[in-house]
Amino acid sequence: MSNIEIVKAFLDGMQKPISQVPDHLRAFLTEDAEWGNSGFPPAVGIEDIVGKHEASRQVFGDYVMDIDLLNIAADGDVVFTERVDVGRTQAGEEILTVPVVGVFVVRDGRIARWTDYFDPAGLLKNLATFPDVEAYFTGKSAAS
Repeated sequence: MSNIEIVKAFLDGMQKPISQVPDHLRAFLTEDAEWGNSGFPPAVGIEDIVGKHEASRQVFGDYVMDIDLLNIAADGDVVFTERVDVGRTQAGEEILTVPVVGVFVVRDGRIARWTDYFDPAGLLKNLATFPDVEAYFTGKSAAS
Protein backbone atom coordinates (compact mmCIF):
# COMPACT_ATOMS: atom_id res chain seq x y z
CA MET A 1 0.00 0.00 0.00
CA SER A 2 1.16 3.54 -0.71
CA ASN A 3 1.35 6.04 2.15
CA ILE A 4 -1.79 7.74 0.83
CA GLU A 5 -3.61 4.39 0.77
CA ILE A 6 -2.49 3.70 4.36
CA VAL A 7 -3.83 7.04 5.59
CA LYS A 8 -7.09 6.62 3.65
CA ALA A 9 -7.58 3.14 5.14
CA PHE A 10 -6.78 4.50 8.59
CA LEU A 11 -9.34 7.32 8.26
CA ASP A 12 -11.95 4.95 6.80
CA GLY A 13 -11.49 2.64 9.79
CA MET A 14 -11.96 5.52 12.24
CA GLN A 15 -15.59 5.84 11.09
CA LYS A 16 -17.09 3.39 13.56
CA PRO A 17 -18.32 3.67 17.16
CA ILE A 18 -15.45 4.99 19.28
CA SER A 19 -15.65 1.85 21.45
CA GLN A 20 -14.38 -0.11 18.41
CA VAL A 21 -11.52 2.27 17.58
CA PRO A 22 -8.78 1.01 20.00
CA ASP A 23 -8.12 -2.18 18.01
CA HIS A 24 -8.03 -0.14 14.81
CA LEU A 25 -5.50 2.27 16.33
CA ARG A 26 -3.29 -0.61 17.43
CA ALA A 27 -3.37 -2.04 13.89
CA PHE A 28 -2.35 1.19 12.14
CA LEU A 29 -0.11 3.09 14.57
CA THR A 30 3.46 2.37 15.62
CA GLU A 31 4.07 1.57 19.31
CA ASP A 32 5.84 4.93 19.73
CA ALA A 33 3.31 6.94 17.68
CA GLU A 34 2.45 10.52 18.59
CA TRP A 35 -1.00 12.05 18.15
CA GLY A 36 -1.30 15.79 18.43
CA ASN A 37 -4.24 18.15 18.32
CA SER A 38 -3.50 21.84 17.90
CA GLY A 39 -3.38 23.62 21.24
CA PHE A 40 -3.36 20.47 23.37
CA PRO A 41 -0.53 18.29 24.70
CA PRO A 42 0.22 15.34 22.40
CA ALA A 43 -0.53 11.74 23.24
CA VAL A 44 2.71 9.75 23.05
CA GLY A 45 2.75 5.99 22.56
CA ILE A 46 -0.05 3.73 21.41
CA GLU A 47 -1.53 3.20 24.87
CA ASP A 48 -1.71 6.96 25.55
CA ILE A 49 -3.44 7.45 22.19
CA VAL A 50 -5.89 4.63 22.91
CA GLY A 51 -6.49 6.14 26.37
CA LYS A 52 -7.35 9.54 24.87
CA HIS A 53 -9.86 7.91 22.54
CA GLU A 54 -11.37 5.97 25.44
CA ALA A 55 -11.59 9.23 27.41
CA SER A 56 -13.42 10.84 24.49
CA ARG A 57 -16.03 8.10 24.81
CA GLN A 58 -16.54 9.12 28.44
CA VAL A 59 -17.02 12.73 27.32
CA PHE A 60 -19.10 12.24 24.16
CA GLY A 61 -20.58 8.75 24.55
CA ASP A 62 -20.06 5.97 21.99
CA TYR A 63 -20.09 8.42 19.09
CA VAL A 64 -19.16 7.83 15.45
CA MET A 65 -16.86 10.17 13.52
CA ASP A 66 -17.87 10.83 9.93
CA ILE A 67 -14.81 11.94 7.98
CA ASP A 68 -15.28 13.87 4.77
CA LEU A 69 -11.86 13.70 3.11
CA LEU A 70 -11.65 16.73 0.83
CA ASN A 71 -8.00 16.51 -0.28
CA ILE A 72 -4.99 14.29 0.27
CA ALA A 73 -1.39 14.60 -0.89
CA ALA A 74 1.93 13.00 -0.03
CA ASP A 75 5.57 13.98 -0.12
CA GLY A 76 7.66 10.95 0.77
CA ASP A 77 6.66 9.66 4.20
CA VAL A 78 4.46 12.69 4.95
CA VAL A 79 0.75 12.67 4.04
CA PHE A 80 -1.39 15.81 4.25
CA THR A 81 -5.17 15.71 4.50
CA GLU A 82 -7.87 18.34 4.38
CA ARG A 83 -11.09 17.06 5.84
CA VAL A 84 -14.21 17.82 7.84
CA ASP A 85 -14.75 15.58 10.87
CA VAL A 86 -18.33 15.35 12.11
CA GLY A 87 -19.00 13.52 15.36
CA ARG A 88 -22.48 12.05 15.70
CA THR A 89 -24.29 10.00 18.27
CA GLN A 90 -25.24 6.56 17.03
CA ALA A 91 -28.73 7.99 16.61
CA GLY A 92 -27.27 10.49 14.12
CA GLU A 93 -27.33 13.64 16.27
CA GLU A 94 -24.41 15.93 15.43
CA ILE A 95 -22.26 16.65 18.49
CA LEU A 96 -19.29 18.37 16.84
CA THR A 97 -18.06 19.53 13.45
CA VAL A 98 -14.40 20.35 12.95
CA PRO A 99 -12.62 21.34 9.71
CA VAL A 100 -9.16 19.73 9.98
CA VAL A 101 -5.81 19.71 8.26
CA GLY A 102 -4.11 16.47 9.27
CA VAL A 103 -0.45 15.61 8.84
CA PHE A 104 0.63 11.97 9.02
CA VAL A 105 4.12 10.51 9.00
CA VAL A 106 4.23 6.90 7.81
CA ARG A 107 7.10 4.63 8.82
CA ASP A 108 7.39 1.04 7.62
CA GLY A 109 3.74 0.91 6.59
CA ARG A 110 2.35 2.28 9.87
CA ILE A 111 1.52 5.76 11.12
CA ALA A 112 4.23 7.11 13.43
CA ARG A 113 2.90 10.65 13.84
CA TRP A 114 -0.60 12.03 13.40
CA THR A 115 -1.16 15.72 14.00
CA ASP A 116 -4.48 17.48 13.50
CA TYR A 117 -4.61 21.25 13.07
CA PHE A 118 -8.05 22.78 13.42
CA ASP A 119 -10.10 25.74 14.54
CA PRO A 120 -11.50 24.51 17.87
CA ALA A 121 -14.72 26.53 17.53
CA GLY A 122 -16.69 23.52 16.22
CA LEU A 123 -15.42 21.41 19.08
CA LEU A 124 -15.70 23.98 21.85
CA LYS A 125 -19.29 24.84 20.94
CA ASN A 126 -20.47 21.59 22.51
CA LEU A 127 -17.71 20.82 25.01
CA ALA A 128 -19.08 23.05 27.76
CA THR A 129 -22.01 20.67 28.21
CA PHE A 130 -19.82 17.65 29.02
CA PRO A 131 -18.45 16.79 32.47
CA ASP A 132 -14.71 16.65 33.17
CA VAL A 133 -13.57 17.81 29.75
CA GLU A 134 -10.27 18.93 31.32
CA ALA A 135 -9.41 15.28 32.01
CA TYR A 136 -9.85 14.43 28.34
CA PHE A 137 -7.41 17.07 27.14
CA THR A 138 -4.89 17.08 29.98
CA GLY A 139 -5.19 13.66 31.56
CA LYS A 140 -5.86 15.38 34.90
CA SER A 141 -9.27 15.33 36.51
CA ALA A 142 -10.80 18.73 37.24
CA ALA A 143 -11.71 17.32 40.66
CA SER A 144 -8.06 16.63 41.59
